[in-house]
Amino acid sequence: MIELGRLHHVSICVANLEATRSFYCDVLGMDEVERPPTFQFKGQWFRKNGYEIHTIYKDAAGQIPGDAENIIKPGRDITFARHFCFSVSSVDETIKTLAQNGIEFIAGPRPRGDGATQMYIYDPDGHMVELVYEPWDWPR
Repeated sequence: MIELGRLHHVSICVANLEATRSFYCDVLGMDEVERPPTFQFKGQWFRKNGYEIHTIYKDAAGQIPGDAENIIKPGRDITFARHFCFSVSSVDETIKTLAQNGIEFIAGPRPRGDGATQMYIYDPDGHMVELVYEPWDWPR
């Protein structure tokens, strides 16, 4: 059996490197880190707390930026689709920061049912991002 460690990174295809940098660094507080010199295509790496988001600029990517159309099924909502999730330390601070940056929720804030609060947004390319507050995980 394979023994897994932590999730290392998620790779996404993007159309605008500066808008992506602003979202992941200025809004979500990640740090842009240098990519290996062998990466001779446009893209970025962002890091926070040991995990990374890797971007591949549309000219080098094998897919179009963003996600495919989200078709909402009866009895479900927009969140029943591909997304990735970051934990956050405060619902109030998250709401405030998103509002200051003109980013609207596509779902939530809402209770998850176990004491956590879920919030969903889109990044500049339409990748769905969940932000979850789990009170038992803060402060660290």
